[in-house]
Amino acid sequence: MKNTLLILVFLSFWLPCGLIQAQDFSKMTKKEGFIPFYLDEEKGKIYLEISQLDQEFLYVNSLTAGVGSNDIGLDRGQLGDTRVVEFRRTGNKILMVHKNYGYRAYTDNEYEARSIRDAFAESALWGFEIIKSEEGKHFVEATNFVLQDAHGVGETLSRSRQGSFRVDASRSGLYLPTTKNFPKNTEVEATITLTGTGAGGYLRSVTPTPEAVTVRMRHSFIELPELYAKRVFDPRAGYFFISYQDYTTPIDEPLVKRFISRHRLEKKDPNAAVSEVVEPIVYYLDRGTPEPVASALIEGGNWWAQAFEAAGFKNAFRVELAPEGLDLMDVRYNVIQWVHRSTRGWSYGSSVRDPRTGEILKGHVSLGSLRVRQDYLIAQGLLQPFEEGKPADSRMMEMALNRLKQLSAHEIGHTIGLAHSYATSANERSSVMDYPHPVITQDEKGNLDFSNAYDLKIGEWDKWAITYGYGTPAPGQSEEAFLEKTLQDTYQAGFEFITDSDSRNPSGAHPRSHLWDNGPSASEELLRLLKLRENRMKSFGLNAIKTGEPQAILEEVFVPLYLMHRYQLEATSKLIGGVDYTYKVKGDNQPQQKWVPAKDQNDALNALLMTISPSQLEVPNSILALIPPRPYGYGRNRETFPSRTGPVFDPIAPAENVVDACFSFLFESGRVNRIYLQNLQDNSLPSLENVLSKISAQVYSNTIPSGLQSEIKLMTEAKYVDYLIGLSKNANASQTVRAIVRKHLNQLSKSPVGTNAVVQAHREYLNQKITAYLQLPEELTPQQTLSIPDGAPIGMEEMSCDFDH
Repeated sequence: MKNTLLILVFLSFWLPCGLIQAQDFSKMTKKEGFIPFYLDEEKGKIYLEISQLDQEFLYVNSLTAGVGSNDIGLDRGQLGDTRVVEFRRTGNKILMVHKNYGYRAYTDNEYEARSIRDAFAESALWGFEIIKSEEGKHFVEATNFVLQDAHGVGETLSRSRQGSFRVDASRSGLYLPTTKNFPKNTEVEATITLTGTGAGGYLRSVTPTPEAVTVRMRHSFIELPELYAKRVFDPRAGYFFISYQDYTTPIDEPLVKRFISRHRLEKKDPNAAVSEVVEPIVYYLDRGTPEPVASALIEGGNWWAQAFEAAGFKNAFRVELAPEGLDLMDVRYNVIQWVHRSTRGWSYGSSVRDPRTGEILKGHVSLGSLRVRQDYLIAQGLLQPFEEGKPADSRMMEMALNRLKQLSAHEIGHTIGLAHSYATSANERSSVMDYPHPVITQDEKGNLDFSNAYDLKIGEWDKWAITYGYGTPAPGQSEEAFLEKTLQDTYQAGFEFITDSDSRNPSGAHPRSHLWDNGPSASEELLRLLKLRENRMKSFGLNAIKTGEPQAILEEVFVPLYLMHRYQLEATSKLIGGVDYTYKVKGDNQPQQKWVPAKDQNDALNALLMTISPSQLEVPNSILALIPPRPYGYGRNRETFPSRTGPVFDPIAPAENVVDACFSFLFESGRVNRIYLQNLQDNSLPSLENVLSKISAQVYSNTIPSGLQSEIKLMTEAKYVDYLIGLSKNANASQTVRAIVRKHLNQLSKSPVGTNAVVQAHREYLNQKITAYLQLPEELTPQQTLSIPDGAPIGMEEMSCDFDH
């Protein structure tokens, strides 16, 4: 009995190995290429032939067929991580190891290099069991590796609260049409099905059977190119970058090294000011892009040729329609793909980069197909073009297509290395790397001019940026001198670069760097938009939709018209307590920072107060009369206003949206702290008391308008009190700010209640709310303690005993 058990145990270990060794590769389909592989198509298995051990290459996973929900964020053609890996043998296994390039050693001292390699962890991504080895070649099965959830779809679904999902191997398999091999890259693709429970609403809306999500994932193995010269990163230049810590750096130099991301581009004649290139940068447009969209995207993308020529490269860049059969995920090609989702979402530019140098090996642009419809809708609300018996106004389509040209150039800009440059819209729209709002003007008669809605060329800042990233020094000029001169010339010409961290921040303080804004003066542009908006709301009617459409969808057209100033409002708020600054470097020619002048701050506050005046917030009765409750099949959606009146259009909700937007920016704790501090530094600047008094004088005035405007005013008063109460107990607000706000609330609680019965009830309620809040035992919400910058180990307390334990 004991011998029988031993035999069974032996067979349990031996049989799988024996079966693996029995594989007859001669009967399989062999694909020669970078990493040769064998396909057993009958059994759905794949085997790798590994001959190069301990040699680096790139591994990229990507999602070739996605989920289709912008909210979940798993798009068709989405690139995953780019990793430097190598195969290493250990016993009967070959490990695929992700090397740690975040910490490096550039030294001839092998002992020093080894000490740094061993100090930081690597990541073994997979272990392949060796089937057989012969003539320096190792054969391993990679089926399970290929069928894993390499892109993290299950994790993404969980993170977005769409359920718990795992790979179901019985419903997954190799996808052979795009499993290919080439001399410098190997592409293996699989159909992956994840099954699970608890599917959320976003997932249910895009998946025919929500319990089973089937996508396709790509594994790309890529030969590393010859090292391309790194170019130093500078915060003033506007480039994405790679960074790492070099532990062989001399003590008197920075440990962290930063280098920009850029394509490889070389002149045929390095000494010529302008030269043809060795190999141009070519982008291929997805053949699934319809016309006239495709032509617009190609035209806009080709604007970059202007910037490269200005940098000294002739015929260096072009965009063209992809040839038949081109694989958009193939790392050899830069591509622009046209991506569909169930709802409108972002477009973006990503890339495959060499982590060693920052060289961009593949630019990959994803453009959301629904974005163009929003521009068309904006134009539709302004033009109201569907008058009986007349053709639709061609300016709607023209504006939408011009926006696509700009969008194409913008996203390609990311894939050639450039970050957002949000201050350029204030300087004659000098970069396509800004987010543009259409510039639509009207004459004295109210006629609209769309001819300048979007700029139709590359920007001047873009030319300077490409010169920094790709230009070459003149003969006898060092690269360091060339780069510094380029930057000095850029700023001498009047351009500036400010990006996301300063522009998207709700506490943003820069006076010109904003999203979806226009003009050198945010407040002046806000006032201009208010006039345009007011004029177009007066004429808004049934001509805004086509004959035969449900009349209730007038609301979808009305929303972007009513809110057309929302981003300019945000831009204007940042002038209050604002600071005019740059990414200044010691010794450069950029100005020193300074507070935004008092006049500009006061103008901004006046403009904001105008946006929340009842006359600006009221939806005209003529519009309210045209928007009935939603009909069957056309329920409310995320593109319509909320409602507190059931199925009936809520006339106060749009106004409440604008008031919330205004107050949320104006009473952001960082902004209010700055308003208080700026007056201490310069008493000519607005003080917090002054700002609060000015707001109260309008919001809490005793002049009560009639009709719906009266309710809008009362709503605004209530919002004002709520935001002040929130600010007074905000732990991020300074103690002094909170004290000042509490004092102001106390003053408001003593405001006269008037004689109108409704107003009287409303004011008494607010007064009681304020009094109740102030009389409550104050919640212990002390001001947040600011963390002191790290000092350990220098200056740290003695803790050796703890460490010993």
